Amino acid sequence: MIVIGLLSTKQEVEEIKYIVKICDVEDRIRLVVRMQKLKELFSKEMELKKE
Repeated sequence: MIVIGLLSTKQEVEEIKYIVKICDVEDRIRLVVRMQKLKELFSKEMELKKE
């Protein structure tokens, strides 16, 4: 995080860190949703193969 070294106040640094944490959580949520959709598709495919 080179950007943090360029900021002038500690408050700016904390704000950037907070934004990064939010983005990380958002990415994790997207991953969980994609994984769930893949599981559902896989389950449907397996059901169709059984029939």
